[in-house]
Amino acid sequence: MPKKNKPAGRRREATIYRKPVVYIPPYNYCDRWCERCRIDKDRCLLYQTEMDERLHRQIDGKGEPTPEEVAGRISRDLRSALQKVEQQVRAMGFDPEEIRRQAADAPPRKRDPIVDEAFALTRAVAAFVRENGGSFPEEAEVLRWYMTLVGPKLARAAARAEDAMERADAILQAQVVHKALAAMHAALEAIRLRRPALADAMLDILALMKRMRRQIEQRWLILPCDLLAPATGDDWWGPLRDITPTLKHFRQ
Repeated sequence: MPKKNKPAGRRREATIYRKPVVYIPPYNYCDRWCERCRIDKDRCLLYQTEMDERLHRQIDGKGEPTPEEVAGRISRDLRSALQKVEQQVRAMGFDPEEIRRQAADAPPRKRDPIVDEAFALTRAVAAFVRENGGSFPEEAEVLRWYMTLVGPKLARAAARAEDAMERADAILQAQVVHKALAAMHAALEAIRLRRPALADAMLDILALMKRMRRQIEQRWLILPCDLLAPATGDDWWGPLRDITPTLKHFRQ
């Protein structure tokens, strides 16, 4: 008996993820789950700076940082990064203050609707985990980790890309979200199989995640970019570089 052809609307090629062929800081487009990452940790600035801080806290007997201390560290890192950018801008012959004034006078940009969907998804998943996560600790851990990632990453991906490097960064940011949505979907499916009665409670969440993944594929993952190449296996990062000089700067 001849095989029946599937309807055209159901045909869908597997998503092919990409990685950089030039150096793009991997900590900009990773999921920040260092314990599960196979990258060379000696060449990841995010991992090394956080481990450096943790080591100094242990030496000083301070224990795990509080949320306020974490926020303070992030704020200090942002100020340090901003100072570097301002130095580079001045070296290029531009006035940072004038750039700020022009940005302030520009009309506010409307936020991309997919970013609003991402934050709506975070709220919905958070509510589901609060209600049901206690019975599924492993799946809840996955959901908690990824649910706060989708909004900020998509906001960065949706920003206007001025050149090839920014386009590559946008694609990689959206790719991280696509992977995160797949992991969250798998966690929810595992919960559903173990407790079918929860299927209705996650129906809207699964539908939103499916719609967002399709949008990401159509808007970013199919974009051509000479700075990216298909990723083989689980290696999602591109060329790495020596981060020792940067680490020395942070320790000054």
